Amino acid sequence: MGAYPEEDQPVLPRHGGLSRERRQCLCCWFFWLTICVSLVILTWYGDQSNIPPDYSIAITAVSGLDPATDLQKGRQGLLSPAFNLTVGIASGSRVYGACIEPHTAVKVSYSYLRIPLASGTAPAICVGPLESSGPRPVAARGRDVAVPGFLVDTLAEEMRSGEAMFQVQLIEGRRGGWRYVETRWVKVEASAASL
Repeated sequence: MGAYPEEDQPVLPRHGGLSRERRQCLCCWFFWLTICVSLVILTWYGDQSNIPPDYSIAITAVSGLDPATDLQKGRQGLLSPAFNLTVGIASGSRVYGACIEPHTAVKVSYSYLRIPLASGTAPAICVGPLESSGPRPVAARGRDVAVPGFLVDTLAEEMRSGEAMFQVQLIEGRRGGWRYVETRWVKVEASAASL
């Protein structure tokens, strides 16, 4: 019936479309492209969730640790220190914000022995992605704190010279326990006044 026998006739695409093999190849290519793009996006989101927030902690004022009066009394009895601090938070993630949760405790300790001096509660703060909060005030108070005699002299000298370092911890209360959010060694700011 034509120039070719039936078995030798070329296969022509229907309606000018792509052949079946060509369509399958394009579908596979599109499928793998979708998989690769999805993996890149998921990896980026995963990396963004691993960026920890940045906390700012400063001691702006101290009372009850005056070397001339309070620490002299501390040798015979107990101290009642008070700290004014500021805390802040910044999110480094482009996707996730960051929070200091309600009921987060602030603990102030002294020396490598981590002698607890004062505690308080941080304000609840939340920021969006790539945002930061300004410093928020926190009051930490101690009452009847016993400091070992051998440390009173060291603390008095460090307070006189402005070199006293205090460990400040943010501790978040959760169901079933506590989680240490941030631990910093902080000096009393040079411009800080006594309470």
